[in-house]
Amino acid sequence: MLKKAGLIFLLFMTVLSGTGYRAIRNIQAGAEEYNHSHPLIESPVFQGDAVLLNDGAELYKRLFYDIDHASSSIYIHFFIIRDDKISREFIEKLSRKAKQGVDVKLSADAVGSTMDNQMMEKLKENGGKFTASRSPGIRNFFYELNHRNHRKLAVIDGRISYLGGFNMGEEYLGNDPKFGYWRDYHIRLTGGGARSVSEQFKRDWEEDNGKRDPSFRKEGFLQRGPVSYQFLFSTGGDLENRMIGLIHQAKEEIFIATPYFLPTDALMEALQLALHRKVSVHLLLPDHPDYWYTKPPSYPKTRMLLKNGAVVHLYRNGFFHGKVMVIDEKIADIGTANWDPRSLYLNDEANCLIYSPEFIREIKKELQEDFGRSRILTEEMYDSIPWWESMLERPPLWLYRLL
Repeated sequence: MLKKAGLIFLLFMTVLSGTGYRAIRNIQAGAEEYNHSHPLIESPVFQGDAVLLNDGAELYKRLFYDIDHASSSIYIHFFIIRDDKISREFIEKLSRKAKQGVDVKLSADAVGSTMDNQMMEKLKENGGKFTASRSPGIRNFFYELNHRNHRKLAVIDGRISYLGGFNMGEEYLGNDPKFGYWRDYHIRLTGGGARSVSEQFKRDWEEDNGKRDPSFRKEGFLQRGPVSYQFLFSTGGDLENRMIGLIHQAKEEIFIATPYFLPTDALMEALQLALHRKVSVHLLLPDHPDYWYTKPPSYPKTRMLLKNGAVVHLYRNGFFHGKVMVIDEKIADIGTANWDPRSLYLNDEANCLIYSPEFIREIKKELQEDFGRSRILTEEMYDSIPWWESMLERPPLWLYRLL
């Protein structure tokens, strides 16, 4: 989900430009063309170690430690890098390693990130490289303006990889009073899978820069571990089909956690069929989303699932931002993709499928603890929705796909 200023800018450029219809057609045509040339990439299944990270301070502690001890390469992309204290510390560490001769490449989304030029220049002056990902061009301007690189990836020395919902900024440490405590789901992985993450970073980097980059260091780390995992790198509708396939596999229960619940009709149908099969469906959503306009369009979806037996948990201990799905303790999905049209139709996303029951139980345990920090959505709660909010429940399809 785009931050407020970015979303307002995108909607302004798209709707108020005087060419709204042409803009929407441009977005649709651009998405179809790009998705055709960028199908979902499904990695092999790897064996390695995995650590689940729910707290921003713990994530940054581990990531910064790995950066400090890097000896060969550091490749990192965030959708958001702020201009704040923790982000400057992050840039300082990368600059120090670049000065030591480590190959440091940093990427941040051209629209989502707010880091200033001084931070970029500091990295470059010390030998690091920076690129703004998915800068809009002219040919498909409105599509490229809305097509964002929403992945959050890190690869250290070709042996450690990170993926999940956290970006880089003070709010992820719980230091923004607007959000309070920030709850998210991120994973640190070792094993051969780091090469797949590095390859995806390289594909994005070279596409953003318009040329091949031979400076990437080819590293492999084949250490095995107890956790089986696989990566999905997507842009557009292929991810939706993969999610539907996972839901169809459920026999006992489905846990879904997401900050924005704006599913497609096809995903809703898959969940409805699961409920008809007597599969237990639990949704975990923030009680108070970061942007109010994302909540009204979710009401018809949650109301329908509630009537058919789903349980909806509304997280109240701060802001919930995790993107997780668990199927029968057999498959868990942690990544960057939200249950919203941007992730399903427009954005570049990265997800990790986990197949090891013990680690899946750990993920499930964290989700159940989050259920305990939530209130249960009831039919009666819909009666207290303000009339003006009810009017926003069913936005036009073109607008729904931009939320």
